[in-house]
Amino acid sequence: MRYLVFIITALFLTSCEKGLELFQEKDLLERPTSKRCADCHQDIYNQFKESRHAMAWVSSEFKRSSENYSKEKCLSCHAPYEITINEKPKLRDFHREDGVNCVACHFRDSTNSMHGPYSVFSPPHPSTQDLTYTKSEICSGCHQETYKQWKAVNTEKNCQQCHMPAEKGSLIQKFPFTYMHLPKEVHNHSFIVPKPKPDFFVVKAEKLDNSLKLSILNKKVPHNVPTADNGKPKYYVDVIFLKDGKEVFSDNITILPNEPFINGKEKILEFNSPIPFDKVKVVLSRKLSWQDKAEKIATYDF
Repeated sequence: MRYLVFIITALFLTSCEKGLELFQEKDLLERPTSKRCADCHQDIYNQFKESRHAMAWVSSEFKRSSENYSKEKCLSCHAPYEITINEKPKLRDFHREDGVNCVACHFRDSTNSMHGPYSVFSPPHPSTQDLTYTKSEICSGCHQETYKQWKAVNTEKNCQQCHMPAEKGSLIQKFPFTYMHLPKEVHNHSFIVPKPKPDFFVVKAEKLDNSLKLSILNKKVPHNVPTADNGKPKYYVDVIFLKDGKEVFSDNITILPNEPFINGKEKILEFNSPIPFDKVKVVLSRKLSWQDKAEKIATYDF
């Protein structure tokens, strides 16, 4: 039944110019807010509206760090007019509260159409297939430092695999357009920042009298951690010194983006305990820029 509706509708629309005009919605080519895109792409919008991209301009963290929007160099990536490859985008002068919105990423002035990874039949607006959306390069304009770090790792894993995982589904929920598309791999638009698994790091410890030499290797995160072009994400290394099963001392080191865990490179940290110890517990945690509390990644016992 689904395919019959698709065939009949497609034949009608392609057979007459008036059929296409009936479904064209010209305001979609005038850079509307993301809420307008939800009329057809409800599932994607529901993910997006909870994302950091949606809150990029209005978040209290950004308002504070940009000193109430006075730091102009910080603004354009939080309300871009149109994202560009390897170049910082221009700041738009409308709908800034919409953050990094749908049209900033998907509409192109050069073609006057929406762009995405699929070749689709799209009566409400022109649509252009662009395979750049399947590559990390699409993120390079705003996330320049992290992109450089990722490129240096020379991995086959791209940004989308971790931060926009895909599931089979429908691009469109609005009738009748939902029947014009077969199920596709639809990428998650909440732009997640997945928590690394314990085996993403290799942690080694060496005891020297009352001191501890700790080696931590970022083995599987394909860029620095923490990483940020802006903001202040942090990793924490907490060490608990034990003697006969009881805690005798504790210490910690905060890891910032300027001295991160670099993929494939051991980072050496040294701790000293004023009290003799025979065992240690190492707790690795992270706190993203917008988080109120740190979240534990893993515990290692030595």
